[in-house]
Amino acid sequence: MEKWKRIEIVGDIAIIGIPFDKKPEDLKDYAKEIMSKHPYIKSVWGRYRDTKGDFRLPTYYHILGEERSETVYKEHGCRYYLDFTKVFFSSKLSFEHLRIAKEVKKGEIIINMFAGYGPFSILSAKLGKPKLVYSIDINPYAYYYMMANIDLNKTYNVIPIYGDAFKKIYYLENADRIISPLPEKAKEAYEVALQKIKPGGIIHLFVEIETKENPVKEAMKLYPKAFFGRIVRSVKPFKYHVILDIKA
Repeated sequence: MEKWKRIEIVGDIAIIGIPFDKKPEDLKDYAKEIMSKHPYIKSVWGRYRDTKGDFRLPTYYHILGEERSETVYKEHGCRYYLDFTKVFFSSKLSFEHLRIAKEVKKGEIIINMFAGYGPFSILSAKLGKPKLVYSIDINPYAYYYMMANIDLNKTYNVIPIYGDAFKKIYYLENADRIISPLPEKAKEAYEVALQKIKPGGIIHLFVEIETKENPVKEAMKLYPKAFFGRIVRSVKPFKYHVILDIKA
């Protein structure tokens, strides 16, 4: 059924994407159906597609079950302790978490400019065996959960850094690989990353594109050194988040 495509499972919590023509209370019967079909689900929340503030957090509403938004989310063999109302979360990034982690080479220096609760950094550390992953975020809750998740996954080569990536990055050594998963600030992030990437290094840049044409091709026009591109998700009609791999 079409409606089941709106569900996102985070640990033992289900999140329903709230349609534009519905209110959270309209989804209570749907939430009961979810909890009936999936007994391990302890709480159901609704989420609008908006994002607000510097931390890019959507608006959430509790619908049914335990009034709790903190859980443990499992992905690609890692476990992440998080509260999705306090840190940015999207399971649609799962493919890119794994794809980028598989690109990492042993001994690399990596900078993750907008690390959140740590999925790019921690999986890259586990699979790629880099020397260090500098993992920056300005959200204090993201920093807290990132530190907890480093312990949870025993990835002690991930170095959590609390603060503004546009400032903190200049105190770090140059990197073989820079991850910038903040599409709304792609242009500024790219300009900064170019100053901290080693010659021949790779920048993984998330870009926001509004177009009726091919979004990957349009994104690559903006960044001619990109050698790979992929649509990560559709934000709204004709507006996309695209990942570009760019060689310095």
